[in-house]
Amino acid sequence: KSIRRKKSKAPLQGALIAMEPKTGAVLALVGGRSYADSQYNRATLARRQPGSTFKPFVYLSAFEATFDDPNLPPITPATVVEDAPTVFLYEDKEYMPQNYEDEYHGYVTLRQALAHSLNAATVKVAEMVGYDKVATLWNKKMGMPGQVQPYPAVALGSFEATPLELATAYNVLANMGLKVEPVTVMSVADENQKVLEQHTGKPPRVVRPETAFLVVHMMRSVLLNGTAAGAWAMGLPRGIEVAGKTGTTNDLRDAWFVGFTPDLLCVVWVGYDDNSPVYLSGARAALPIWVEFMKGALAGVNSSRFQVPASNIIFVDIDPTTGLRATPSCPKTFAEAFIAGTEPQEYCSGEHGDYPSPR
Repeated sequence: KSIRRKKSKAPLQGALIAMEPKTGAVLALVGGRSYADSQYNRATLARRQPGSTFKPFVYLSAFEATFDDPNLPPITPATVVEDAPTVFLYEDKEYMPQNYEDEYHGYVTLRQALAHSLNAATVKVAEMVGYDKVATLWNKKMGMPGQVQPYPAVALGSFEATPLELATAYNVLANMGLKVEPVTVMSVADENQKVLEQHTGKPPRVVRPETAFLVVHMMRSVLLNGTAAGAWAMGLPRGIEVAGKTGTTNDLRDAWFVGFTPDLLCVVWVGYDDNSPVYLSGARAALPIWVEFMKGALAGVNSSRFQVPASNIIFVDIDPTTGLRATPSCPKTFAEAFIAGTEPQEYCSGEHGDYPSPR
């Protein structure tokens, strides 16, 4: 009802995939609004730009670089970057990303940049770590289909992937670095219940548990106070631990939300088959569908919590404005997660004189 559609009579479409992270079992799959009207399965076949739903993997590549290249200064969820209009140069070309509704927040931590889906800040992180490392994470480490190119725009999801591929990628995060592929047939048995085939196999580790945990921990802020904070008012059950990311592509053509608890992952895409603009963000078009599905799926279920990796993760109270260690004079503090040895050593002044406060 919110859609402003004038020219084409083609209906708005959507796709949804829900899966069990630990086994990869596909629990639900919706390929469109009506199978009678269209047998095209958008969940498995529609290649669309993932937009901002790719951003968690930019931060994942930054945290992986802490291990891969010890010569790089450590990048952490408390690292501060400036979210401001910026021209990025690559191969003699200029690229100037714009934030949603052209709003910029000044100096922000990486947690804030992800929670509020800040484009300029995210491309700066990709530039810091190297566009090639971002592409290598997706192409080689995670072994995703299709090859993303190492350009600035890749940080904002300027390539194509299916909802099923996006579910596969996010399941790496949900499994703390293990790549558990989606599967639709868990076992095959004969009439006597003798198992003829069984889905087994040890999933490969593609990224480190510590780096995956940091990203998941940051993605919880998307729902706590970021672009998907409206989920609770829509009826998402209180008390559950959930991580997620909104996604909106150029000209508002695709609306996404991907979110998961430790026990259930769900991807929602909304758009038009002809790639016309939806004119709604992921938070307005896809998030309400995701919440409605999760409300039913989680009803009466005891929710579990994301497990902190057994070693190498520590929590340090920081000043969320500057990313520095907190002191008793700091008006606000936040218990941030760090890979041991990368936590900030400098203390904030308590007056926020180090960096301008983000709006």
